[in-house]
Amino acid sequence: MTKLKKWAPWTLPSILTAVAVGWAVGAIGGILTATAHPAFAYSVAVLYDAVWLYALAQETAHRRQGSSARLPEVIGWIFLPLTVGILVTHGLLVGDVLAAIVGGLVPVLAKMTLVMAIDRDRTRISPRAQSAIDRTRAVTRDRIAVSRAVAAARSDETKAAADIVKASREAEAEAIVTTHDAYEEYAQTVDGHPVPEWHADLPALVSDRELEALLSGGVPDDNAAGGAGGSALAVTPGGHGAGTPSARAANDHAVALLAAQLYATNPPPSKRKFREAMRAEMNTRRLTGSWETIDALYDREKALAGPGGGRP
Repeated sequence: MTKLKKWAPWTLPSILTAVAVGWAVGAIGGILTATAHPAFAYSVAVLYDAVWLYALAQETAHRRQGSSARLPEVIGWIFLPLTVGILVTHGLLVGDVLAAIVGGLVPVLAKMTLVMAIDRDRTRISPRAQSAIDRTRAVTRDRIAVSRAVAAARSDETKAAADIVKASREAEAEAIVTTHDAYEEYAQTVDGHPVPEWHADLPALVSDRELEALLSGGVPDDNAAGGAGGSALAVTPGGHGAGTPSARAANDHAVALLAAQLYATNPPPSKRKFREAMRAEMNTRRLTGSWETIDALYDREKALAGPGGGRP
């Protein structure tokens, strides 16, 4: 009995609203079928009435709990004249004036009875109590927003820390791999190109003093020409003129020794670097020789070095 009394005021508004919605769907679909496919036309009509019903339901819910229903009210009052106009237009298009008048009155009656039912059933509170409720709701919403923001910040902080740790671990692993590869390459280089003992005489090395002695047609001061333990640069004294055969032979011998000295590096230089170094050293020591001679000396030293890369 109590439930019957509670739902009795909503019976007439519900019936009128259902009739208005059904009539509006038929009217909108009938009007749009003239220019669009029936499926599209009636789907638009259903969506239109769904928005209207949603606004009415929201207005009812807000008024029953005493909260602000401004937006649903505005939407409801906008849709009311639109629906009346649609129903009247549909009645006039089909040529039935009575249907146009009745169709236009149905949504108006539904709206009026719905407003009366809402006013009777809504919670009646004072403006002061409503303000207190609104303040409480606002504080609650603020707290919820702050808690969500804090949770999001903590989540972002945790994710950023995890990304930093991951990047550092990847960098450490890459550094270890790079160091290991470098050590492996260094070991292979050392094994493939052994370095002579530091206290032993290095082969094919020529000092500036020996080159000067050679160019002058003599031998270094601390070596005897042709004697035991004599320098490899010793030459037979001969003519000292710049154009004499002995001077040319000394020049060629010095250039050959200089080529052997510049090539005796580990690894050996490329041909371009060898040419540049030879020309610079020859200009410094005032030696003469063509590019063909330098290239021939490079090929000779390369052939003497063999596949291992070092001088025999």
